[in-house]
Parts: sequence; C-alpha cells; structure tokens
Amino acid sequence: MSTIEINVHGSGNAIRPAERAILSLSAQSGRLSTAAEASAVVTATANAIREKIVPYCPQDEETGRTLPGAPIAHYSMSTMDTTSGRELAAEEKYTTYYTARAAFDIKFQDFGVLNKLATEFSAMQYVTISGVNWKLTDATMESIRGGARKRAAIDAVQRAWDYAEVFAGVTGGDAELKKRVRAVSVTEDHYYTQSSRPKLHYGKGERGTRTGREELQFAPEDVQLDVTVNAKFLVTV
Repeated sequence: MSTIEINVHGSGNAIRPAERAILSLSAQSGRLSTAAEASAVVTATANAIREKIVPYCPQDEETGRTLPGAPIAHYSMSTMDTTSGRELAAEEKYTTYYTARAAFDIKFQDFGVLNKLATEFSAMQYVTISGVNWKLTDATMESIRGGARKRAAIDAVQRAWDYAEVFAGVTGGDAELKKRVRAVSVTEDHYYTQSSRPKLHYGKGERGTRTGREELQFAPEDVQLDVTVNAKFLVTV
C-alpha cells in the first residue's frame, strides 16, 4: 500500500457589520517663513480639533478611562512634525519655507457623531481628512474567530478530497474519503486579517455642495475577518 501527498490551503471568513469607525485626519500648516509660525498654526488647529472631540469623549474621574458608551471611544494625536524646504522666488533666488503637521486618529462608536464632526473638520482651515477605517470590537473578533477557522479547515479538507478523487482515484463517497485522506500537518497562513471598503457620500440637500444643513454621511461597511490555513494530507492509494 502506497501513499501520495497533497498540499492545499483553505480559506475561511466571517462577516459582521462595522461597530467602530476610525477617522484619520491631520492638521497641517501651509508654507510659512519660520518654523515657529508653522508650529503655531498646527498647535492652534490641534487645540481646536481637541475642543470638538472632548465633549464626546467623557472620562471616568477615578480611572481616567473613557466612559462606556461614549460616542468617541478613544483618540490619539501624533507628535508634531516640522519640515523645511526651498522654493524659487523672485530674481531666481531661493527662499526657505517651513511646514508643520500633526495627525489624529479618532475612534467613533456613534456614527451619527462621526458624520457631524467629520463635516465640521472638513470645513476647518488647515485640516485634511485622509479616510475612515471600519473595525469590529475585540469581543466580536473573539466570538467569530472560531467559525472562520472551521470554515478554513472545511475548505482545506474539501480541496484535498477533490484532488484525491482525481489523482488517487478515491471513490465511494465521503466515508471512503474520510478513511483514505488523512491530514498530517496544518499551519495558519494569514492570521485574522480584517478588511472593508469605506464609502463616502453626501446626505440630504444638494449633492456636491457644502450649503445649508448638508452633512457628510459615512456609510458603514461590513467587516470581513479572513483566515487561511496550509494543510498537508496523505492519501492511501
């Protein structure tokens, strides 16, 4: 009795509606004549951003943690980055300019507040919104990993069975396949990868303008958790 080796990968996933939104934006000065001026612009802008965030991110006075159920679960700001460059001015002389930048990541639990603040941020001078990422909570991630793993394992087994029927001539249905196709090693390849595709559209009012009470509307996407396994099977021939 001989054996042949079959190596396959299996893919599994779990899909859930997004529970959190991480808005990424930056406060960035234009080209200014001194580093101090550039820093001052970004400092003032960052303070204005924080003033809008704080009311939606109340803290527990004892622990210092954000209160459960707060519209904004967390926010962070990078250290300020100041850079310089040169540009050609009048009479073919070069002048030095300075810029400064600070980045924010803001995690929203309330998507209505996301729409409201994103609209306000987009109207602020020196503020640029770079995008939004949709996420699941840690609790949801833990609850769906097992199902994704099982789907990846079932996919790998089915692939091995398909190849065993063709290359090893295994017939007799599932019972015979279970008997003659044995897994001897399994490794996870892609470890719990989350993916989504955010969309941005305008809400009520005339699309494409910023007039009246128009508000940016971020449409939450489903978040997909992916698991991939590599498996080696031995088939009795």
